[in-house]
Amino acid sequence: MVIILQRKILAAILSCLLYALITVFIWGFSKNLFLNTYFINFIFVITYGIMTSFISDWLGRRISKKMYVREISSFAFHCFFGMIFIFLSLGPAIVFFIVDRLLIKAKIGWLSVIIALLIVVLVFIISIT
Repeated sequence: MVIILQRKILAAILSCLLYALITVFIWGFSKNLFLNTYFINFIFVITYGIMTSFISDWLGRRISKKMYVREISSFAFHCFFGMIFIFLSLGPAIVFFIVDRLLIKAKIGWLSVIIALLIVVLVFIISIT
């Protein structure tokens, strides 16, 4: 459970960064757009997204033991929960699911999670000054 929590926190940080980069690529680069997109999505993903990701994965495991069906159903639940806030959460939910699945094989410890969170805090402090 702790390993999954570490992975999901790191996936949240990375998926918010990736989604913010995708957003500024589509809409044109703006420091304010990037920072606002990143931090607003970060707040949603850390609070709501990680919790619903646990639920989505749990529901996927309950539906089927077959990996293919389990992953598709988990993805569908991620999208369902992501549709709650439409623009603010559907895209990040899809990106979060992909990043989370890519991190499954990675060995993630609390040190890497804490460093990533410290970088987020440092960027936030720098951006408000």
